[in-house]
Amino acid sequence: MIPKSLTILVLVAAILGGSAYFIHELYYKDQKLDTQEAAAVPTPTPEPTPDPGIAAWAEIKDKVAAQTMESRDMLAVFLSTHPAAPTVPEARQALGRVNLALFKNPETSPGTTVYTVKKGDSLARIASQLKSNAELIFWANDLPNINLQIGQSLIVPSPDTAVIINRSKSLVTLMNQGTFFKDYTPLSMQLPASVSSGEVDAKVADRIALKGDTRVAFGHKDYPATERSILVNPGPVAIRTPPAPAEDGTTPPMPAGIVLSPEDFAELYVLVKSGTPVLIK
Repeated sequence: MIPKSLTILVLVAAILGGSAYFIHELYYKDQKLDTQEAAAVPTPTPEPTPDPGIAAWAEIKDKVAAQTMESRDMLAVFLSTHPAAPTVPEARQALGRVNLALFKNPETSPGTTVYTVKKGDSLARIASQLKSNAELIFWANDLPNINLQIGQSLIVPSPDTAVIINRSKSLVTLMNQGTFFKDYTPLSMQLPASVSSGEVDAKVADRIALKGDTRVAFGHKDYPATERSILVNPGPVAIRTPPAPAEDGTTPPMPAGIVLSPEDFAELYVLVKSGTPVLIK
C-alpha cells in the first residue's frame, strides 16, 4: 500500500500545480498579451486621396494669369471638369478678372463695337444710337471726363447681364450672355424676410445717384460726389457701398441689403440697368 504521507504529498502537489496553472493563465498570460499589444505597431490611418482639382489648378494657375481668350478657355474647362474642387472659388475669381479685361476688347467681347466720334456727338447720343449706356461707355473707355474729341475711337459695349444673389454662399454673381461673368463677395448681406427663403425672381428696379436728397444724373458736375445704390424688387433689396465713417472716426454699422466694396460696386453699377433680371436663391 502507498504510504499515507505519500498520498498527501501527491494531493498537495496536484492542488499547488493547478493553482499555479490557473494563476499563469489568469495573470501572466494576459500580461504577456498586453505587452505584445503594446509593442505592436499601430496600423496607420490611410491618408485621404487629394482632390484632383488641386493638382489641376496648380498646373494652370500661372498660365491663366494672362488676360487672354486662351486663359478664359482654360479656366472654363477647369471649372467644368472640377466643379467641386476646393480651388473653385480662386478659379472663378481668376475667370472674373479675365472676363472683365476681355469685355473691354471688341475683338473678344460679343456685342461690343468701336465707334468713331463725329461732330455733335455726346456719350448720351452715342449710347442711344447704339443701344448702350452713357456711363457704361465712359467706364469701359476709362475716360477722364465726358468731353469727346472728333475722330476719337470709343468702345461701346452692349452687355446682356443678369444677377444671381446666393444667400447660402453670401455671393453675388454677374452673368453676361447667359454665362458666368464675375463673382462679387459682399462685405455684408442682410436680406428682408420677403426674400429670405426659396427662389425669388426679381429685377433691377432702379439705379439711384443721390446728393443729399436730390437725384443727380450722370454727366452732372455733382455726379462724382453722389451716393449710389442699386434697387432690386421685390424685396426691396438695396445694393450699395459701406457707409462713410462718422465725424468722430467710428465706423457705422452695415446697412440692410447687400454691401459691396467700392471697387466691386462701381463695376456692378455700370453693368446692370433697370430691368436687369435678378435671381435670389
